[in-house]
Amino acid sequence: MKKLYILIILLFTISIYSQENENTKENQLKEIETIDNIDKTKQVSFKVIEIAPIHPDCKNFNTESERRKCLHISMRKHVQKYFNAELANCIEKRVLYNYKKKKDEEVCIGMAKGKKRIYIQFKINYTGEIIDIKVRAPHPKLKEEGIRIAKLLPKMEPGKQDGVPVRVGYTLPITFNVD
Repeated sequence: MKKLYILIILLFTISIYSQENENTKENQLKEIETIDNIDKTKQVSFKVIEIAPIHPDCKNFNTESERRKCLHISMRKHVQKYFNAELANCIEKRVLYNYKKKKDEEVCIGMAKGKKRIYIQFKINYTGEIIDIKVRAPHPKLKEEGIRIAKLLPKMEPGKQDGVPVRVGYTLPITFNVD
């Protein structure tokens, strides 16, 4: 009788375990199908996106307009924190020699004085990662700096159009003065 009782418990346990595995597999397949149904190439402009990408610092805001404003502010703070503005004052280092052809001093050559702009364009893809970074800058070193800054941006919640995650284009302008 004990053997029969143990056998029944064992069969019941195996049955429950296999049902749990089947349910887990079904849920995983549904998640994969949902991800596969996302059009990974669909892109929507930031101006017309229904739900804009959400920066990690902006999750506590309730309305769409507050989250958009927070995203812009967070981007500006990111630039202020990571942008090396001194780079424009020392684009190139040159060595000056004295009349005896000996190294005299090293001098930094900067850009011409005035207001300078860098435009960083990128996409926030359907997983919230920054992709397709393009930079327009007045000097190649500043272009490299723009790419570096964009790569430091955190992963975000993706923007959504009709309830589906999509790629969203974003332009981040940087304006600074060279003295």
